[in-house]
Amino acid sequence: MTRDTLNFLKFNNPTRGELLFGEVLQEIVAFMQQQPRARYRVMIGSDSNGFGLLDLVSVIAVHRVGNGGRYFWFRQNRENIKTLRQKIYAEVQASLELASIFLPAFRNELKTGMNQAEGPFDFQIHVDVGTKGETRDLVHEVTGMVMAYGYEVMVKPDSAAATSLADKHVK
Repeated sequence: MTRDTLNFLKFNNPTRGELLFGEVLQEIVAFMQQQPRARYRVMIGSDSNGFGLLDLVSVIAVHRVGNGGRYFWFRQNRENIKTLRQKIYAEVQASLELASIFLPAFRNELKTGMNQAEGPFDFQIHVDVGTKGETRDLVHEVTGMVMAYGYEVMVKPDSAAATSLADKHVK
């Protein structure tokens, strides 16, 4: 995914419907402008379904800590996914790609909309692995991968962007 393709990517929102990437940025900043002194958690997570041709959903979510939030999602397909490890890596890679493009654009939009480059927000990547179940052997691998990019990482049961929001929209 490149910056150019992301500009034309159609995100979905339960209340606003279809939005382009720039509109997603504006919606998030407008949400934060409503209560500029609040603390915010911005999260990106992905989940998928199937093997072979993978239905993969990535989510950008903003949570006003203690007081609601908004989220935006989009769907893509990945081919030749044959193992659980490949599936989890595809999800994490999709989240990292989205984060690498989203975060600089978001900071720029925040600077324009709220006159601050670093608003009161924490940024996290949520991954669909946990210390229990089939994915327990992958926890250290994928959390290390995300931390190597300099992002805070959350796993089950604290990875709501992946395990709840993105999961809700996979086919």
